[in-house]
Amino acid sequence: MNILIISHEYPPIGGGGANACMNLARQYARCGHEVDIVTVWFDGLKEHEIIETKDTSGCVTITRLKTKRKHKEHCSFAEMLDYLKKALPVADRLEKDNKYDICQIFFGIPSGPVGYYLKKKYKLPYVIRFGGGDIPGFQDRFTKVYKLIGPAIKTIWKNADALVANSKGLKKLAEDFYDKKEIMVIPNGADLNAFAEKDSTYVSTTSQEACQDNTINLLFVSRLIERKGLQDIIPQLASVREYCNSVGKNLLFQIVGDGPYRETLENLASEHDLQDTVVFYGQKNKNELPEYYRNADIFVFPSRKEGMPNVVLEAMSYGLPILMTPCQGSDELIDGNGFVEGSSEFGKRLIAMLSNGNLTLEQGEQSSHLVKEKFSWQKTSESYLELFRYLVERVEIQND
Repeated sequence: MNILIISHEYPPIGGGGANACMNLARQYARCGHEVDIVTVWFDGLKEHEIIETKDTSGCVTITRLKTKRKHKEHCSFAEMLDYLKKALPVADRLEKDNKYDICQIFFGIPSGPVGYYLKKKYKLPYVIRFGGGDIPGFQDRFTKVYKLIGPAIKTIWKNADALVANSKGLKKLAEDFYDKKEIMVIPNGADLNAFAEKDSTYVSTTSQEACQDNTINLLFVSRLIERKGLQDIIPQLASVREYCNSVGKNLLFQIVGDGPYRETLENLASEHDLQDTVVFYGQKNKNELPEYYRNADIFVFPSRKEGMPNVVLEAMSYGLPILMTPCQGSDELIDGNGFVEGSSEFGKRLIAMLSNGNLTLEQGEQSSHLVKEKFSWQKTSESYLELFRYLVERVEIQND
């Protein structure tokens, strides 16, 4: 198949949705399909890039558009609209040149109108893969905007050939907005040691010095925005540190990521005299992340809302036990490999986990097992490709 992907975020731009886009595109190519991606350019990136896969005929071609986006980690609605304005003519030209079989839309907003336009003009079927923030009601900061464009969003969803959520919770959130069309669930994926192909040379002296045998390392990886919930648990770490000290251990809460909420979180850590316990490492590249996952003891994820958090899957791929809130995706991800708790109970639960080392070890092993048997990117891509083939065949029958 010839597959067009429209996504305003692609690594190193964006978060979990961008990572999903990259991994799925590579899996499609490994299966021999041709993949074109229209995404956003950022300083230091190539405007046009071809990524060939080993031992297959498929490849991924990336077209990056220069837009008004100012930050890698987040963007405003105005910046999304600027991407949409520039993506439409490029997608139109690519469709004329390449005659795609299917268009996959990552994030109904801002990319959805591109799929709608191509279908109306060229009868190209499109599949919307929801990410979370593109669903009205997910992000408070877009509430007013979504009220204005809600009817347009429903039109885009209605005309899509398939709607896909990556968790049961996200499906329900989407159905609360629009329940006139079936919404499928295809989970995100991961591979064992998620960044194994880049898991070799990078060593952070700062992190290595912190990761001693007498240190308990809690890890969080994601964008630093209010929705991720770190402000709910940082004050509880004083009691966790006290417990660790009582058994002859130090406590380190490693925060990997950046974003507009970082200063607030740093101030909160200082207010609770945790500046030596809570360490902010900033944004890290894919080749830098393995070290943090390998050196962690427990992965902590207190997010208030998600689609299906890729970072939790990445942590599972490195054999980490998980403590997360009952956000979207938790129903699927936690199955004997950790705990789902309200954020107000994280401190107590962490102490309980740290006091039972055998259990946390077993939970880490279960994390690896789940990734291998249930959540591999290969299995996820196979589900999408099966859907694509069905839709393409349906269009061919309709056109006969």
